Amino acid sequence: MKPIALALVATLLASPLWAAIQTVSLSVPSMFCASCPFIVQGAIQDLPGIESVETDLESRTAVVVFDDALISIDDITFATMNVDYESTVIEAGS
Repeated sequence: MKPIALALVATLLASPLWAAIQTVSLSVPSMFCASCPFIVQGAIQDLPGIESVETDLESRTAVVVFDDALISIDDITFATMNVDYESTVIEAGS
């Protein structure tokens, strides 16, 4: 019984209890052409902790689902800046 208890404690200590899947909506006002959403999506989707990215040209937004134990909103907006698309948070939540 002790090895199981120790393994459970080790598992709990190894993964942060406060980590959760989060969703953030970003305004990306400089998306104007048909390829822009794909560029923004590509900049975000391969980052560690990203679950999904949906971009919309008409509303000039990106909705990102991510694991906040692996990546922050600042990291995500920095990634869009790296491909010359400034983004700001419209709404963040779980």
